[in-house]
Amino acid sequence: MSVTAIIPMWNRAELTRQCVAGLRAQTVPFDRILVVDDGSAEPYQGEEVIRLPENRGFAAAVNAGWRAASTTHVAVINNDVRLDPAWLERLLAAGGWFATGKLYMPNGLVDGTFDLLSRGGFPWRAGHGRPDGGPWDVPREIAMASFTAVLLRTDLRERVGYLDESFGTYYEDVEFGVRCRRAGLRGRYVPAATGVHEGSATAGAWSAFTVRQLSTNHARLVAKHWGKRHKWAVGMARILWKSLARRRGQQANFPMFPVEQAGPLELDDELIHALQQETGFDTFWRWYFRLVPL
Repeated sequence: MSVTAIIPMWNRAELTRQCVAGLRAQTVPFDRILVVDDGSAEPYQGEEVIRLPENRGFAAAVNAGWRAASTTHVAVINNDVRLDPAWLERLLAAGGWFATGKLYMPNGLVDGTFDLLSRGGFPWRAGHGRPDGGPWDVPREIAMASFTAVLLRTDLRERVGYLDESFGTYYEDVEFGVRCRRAGLRGRYVPAATGVHEGSATAGAWSAFTVRQLSTNHARLVAKHWGKRHKWAVGMARILWKSLARRRGQQANFPMFPVEQAGPLELDDELIHALQQETGFDTFWRWYFRLVPL
């Protein structure tokens, strides 16, 4: 097995340098470390670099690196992630079409594990904001993984294609995960493969850009994969999301996209509810399940 590390970046070169230093300390070394500079104001200098002439978004940056990879696997790693030295070794040993581990926030709480997707079209980074332990320590088969830090078999690009670049930044990994679900390609969650994620270091967690991209790409995702299903769940979820954005001084709008034909899709409402119930309901999910019963 061989692995190319792909680090998409847009500005914040100091984060990228720290990330690369961590990758060089892995117990199983990467065969290639490739930085994809997505049109930074000051071009990144250092490791092997693909430079995009303008900012095209996370999806385009990942795809540029993926197309350049000739290894059996690629690892997509955000530049604000610091990985434990055994991260790659443990994920390679897990097998599966893709694999991901457990990321922490700088304060020690869980940043994210695997991804789950609701009928309302909103994903949950399972475990986000929770104390460590409990269900987050259990290895499992998974249907989706965040591209914050993920190991992928390179030939997934032949099975389901690359990331959809129309998403730009945000939800591009969710949409990719939907295609993996439809193809029956499963991954592994490996809690022993850990790292620390600074989180929203480039765009900001509730910036106008982030809220606009999340809202637009939610609409894009639903139009592409939901068909005319789950209209009540989607509508209620959007009302809740608009309310959360408004409380943070932002306006969330959901543009219209042409609705594509799409078959039934296995979704995760029951597992989201069970894990939320076990570890404490977030405000969004508490109200979501009141309005959208199982």
